[in-house]
Amino acid sequence: MSMTKNIVLSQTTILTKLPHVLKCNGPKLVPFFKTVAIFFILFPKSKYKTADMFYLTFKCLPICSLILFILLNGINLRGFEYSYSRRILTGLAFSLLGDALLVYDHAFFIHGVLAFGISHILYASAYGMRPLRVFMLPFMVLPVIVIYLMLSGVLYRPLSYVIYPYIGLTMFMIWRAMARMKIDNNEWTWTRFYSFLGGILFATSDALLALDRFVTPLVHSQLLVMATYYAAQLLIALSVVDSHEDTEMNFCVIQETDIIKIIQEHGKLLSQVNPDDLFALLSAKRAYIKQTVANTPIKAILMEKKVRIGQNIDLFLSRSPVMLFIKPAAQQHQQKKSN
Repeated sequence: MSMTKNIVLSQTTILTKLPHVLKCNGPKLVPFFKTVAIFFILFPKSKYKTADMFYLTFKCLPICSLILFILLNGINLRGFEYSYSRRILTGLAFSLLGDALLVYDHAFFIHGVLAFGISHILYASAYGMRPLRVFMLPFMVLPVIVIYLMLSGVLYRPLSYVIYPYIGLTMFMIWRAMARMKIDNNEWTWTRFYSFLGGILFATSDALLALDRFVTPLVHSQLLVMATYYAAQLLIALSVVDSHEDTEMNFCVIQETDIIKIIQEHGKLLSQVNPDDLFALLSAKRAYIKQTVANTPIKAILMEKKVRIGQNIDLFLSRSPVMLFIKPAAQQHQQKKSN
């Protein structure tokens, strides 16, 4: 009871911090807002054509600022209480790689999509699989169908093998973020809502990019795609605030750590076993199984079963109405032979 009370108090503390999230973390986010403003000032309309190091640098600087924000927010490479922050940080690193690859999309477009797919997997692993909330899945399937119908006639085969799984990973990430919010109880927090809203904006940015690139050109596509993308990454990065107080996530990480420790201990024990002793043990087990099978009268048991089945069939036929018509005809035939 006291444990539940402490959890509720901890979550209430998170909720009371909500109005001060941006205020308290504002100084840490100044580099992000500055780099985003510089990017849109320098490249307000450029689209997929500016493949040079200057454009790459200013495109990647906002994500670098978010990585710096997570590091300044506090992170521990070993403590389980910062496992959420570590996974979000790694996801941002792969997003940064995807941004760099997409600058040279004529040669590395598929590689960039794969990098963003890995970032979605890392975000989903940070959100966790508890609670499962299977009833939310239909809401994820509908956008996948719509995007599939939109792109089915314009994507060539090799690219479609990457794009469609990527869309599935995006919806999976949003599903886990939505399930993590826990709307139906008192554990709902704004920091969890940030991750869900960030996933929605991420999917919106991808959909606008696909629509503009493969279907029809959009007006102000650079502004629409990059603004929703940067906003999505900002919200996902903001979800690390107070994430070390997430009791459920910490419990899952403790369980994962215990499982890893058990596997490591068993691995150490196996590494200490002499290979010759292990081979001798396996040979002895094989000989024992072979001897047990040889001593078991399998054939006799099968023959006995076969005889019993035959007797049961004869008994059934002798009692069935069919034999009432067969037997007299057979008797008449025998009488004719005797005469």
